[in-house]
Amino acid sequence: MTAALTIDPADVDRYADALSAAARAIVTGNVVEAREVIGPIAFERWDGRLRYAAKAGPSSDTVERRARDVTDRLRAQVFLRDEMTCTYCGGRCIPRNILVAFSDLFPDELPYHPNYRRGAIHPMYWALAPEADHTFAHARGGAGDIANLTTLHTMCNARKSDSLVTDLPPVDRPEHVVGWDGLLEAYRSIVALGNSQGRRHAAADYHTRWLRHFSQAPA
Repeated sequence: MTAALTIDPADVDRYADALSAAARAIVTGNVVEAREVIGPIAFERWDGRLRYAAKAGPSSDTVERRARDVTDRLRAQVFLRDEMTCTYCGGRCIPRNILVAFSDLFPDELPYHPNYRRGAIHPMYWALAPEADHTFAHARGGAGDIANLTTLHTMCNARKSDSLVTDLPPVDRPEHVVGWDGLLEAYRSIVALGNSQGRRHAAADYHTRWLRHFSQAPA
């Protein structure tokens, strides 16, 4: 087990590249190769604390503070509109449900905890999973419609808290990856293999619902 204390832009690419290679192997049914290519990121555990760049409340290890007025279907629409890219740092995103599918298939190598408990979850969830964030904060009266929502990495969203994205310091944004789909094309294959030889981390209909939210046929 390797304890990760920080996450930087290089980690975003490192996790995304490893999971992309694994997804390509999984689509062909080659689980052995997929396990090999995630080797460089396997067995990591998030044990750090995020540093808030904007004025925010106390740090939390949970991401269950998402506004209740935003449905999962609307979140999916926001992520697709923003091309699975964080609109603050410009890094690639992979939806949480797809990361959970990887954790279902590789539960020891890529651990998951629904409340993001420190020491029990892989840092890829903080680095890659997107949130549909209110541009004008929900706590300040911002609406929960798609026009007021934007895609932010979980870590970027946590740092932003109830502030505006413009309150965050500017960052060097990577070149936009044209055609990046957040590994949606491989999602059904990852779920199918996880169902056959993995360990489920969510309700039985979890992936079926998210496949429908992204307008994909269930596995």
